[in-house]
Amino acid sequence: MQKELEFSGKNINDAIEKGLQELNCSKEDVEIKILDEGTKGLFGLMGSKPARVILTLKDKNGIKKENTKKEEPKREIDFDLACKNAKEYVSKTVSMMNIKIDDIKVNHDEDTVNIEVSTDSGSLLIGRSGQSLNALEYVVQLMLNTNPSTRAKVTIDTENYRQKQQERLKAIINKAIEYVKRTKKIYRFDPMSAKDRKFIHQYFKEIGGFDTFSEGEGAMRKVGVKLSIDKN
Repeated sequence: MQKELEFSGKNINDAIEKGLQELNCSKEDVEIKILDEGTKGLFGLMGSKPARVILTLKDKNGIKKENTKKEEPKREIDFDLACKNAKEYVSKTVSMMNIKIDDIKVNHDEDTVNIEVSTDSGSLLIGRSGQSLNALEYVVQLMLNTNPSTRAKVTIDTENYRQKQQERLKAIINKAIEYVKRTKKIYRFDPMSAKDRKFIHQYFKEIGGFDTFSEGEGAMRKVGVKLSIDKN
C-alpha cells in the first residue's frame, strides 16, 4: 500500500510531527517534501495559511516506495477571467493605498497570472524588503482563490523588483556556499519573507550538494544551509 500522505500544521515542524505520529515512524523513515511553509496571514490579522508537507514512507532499503496513487484530473483555470479579476483587484487595492497607477499589464503562463504595475511611487508599493508588494500579492491571491475557476498562482512586480531581488539573493547564496564549503558549518541567512525563503530552498535543490531547512517563527523565520550528508 502506498504511503505518501499530506499533512498540515501551524508550521513545518508541527506538520512533520503530525505526519510522523500518524505513520508511526521516525524522521529517518520518510522522505519529506515541503509544499507550503504557511503564513500567519496579512499583518497577522487575516488569511493565515497552515504549513503543508508530504511524507513518503521509505522501504527497508531507504528507497522511496513507488507511487501508485492515481493522478487527479488537472483543474481547469479560466485565465481570461483570472487575469481580468486580478487586474481589477490590484487597481482597487493600490488605489486604497493612495498610490497612483500609470498602467497595469497582465498576462499568464502555464499556471500563473503575472502582473506588472507601473507607477511613480514604486518604492512605496514595494515597501521595506518587499513587504508591501508581497502583501498586495497575497491579498490578490486570496481574492482569486475564492473562485475555483480563477484559482491560479499570482506574481506582482513593479520596477523589476523581483528580478533584482533574486540577483541580490544569489549574491548572498554564493557567500553562503563559500562559507559552508570552507568551514563545513551551517550558514544561517537573515530572516526573510516566505517568497525569498522558497527561492533559496529551490536554488540549493537545483545545484545539489547542500541541505536547507527553515527555523524560527513569523517575521524571524530564516533559512539555514549545510553540506548534504553525501558531501560530509
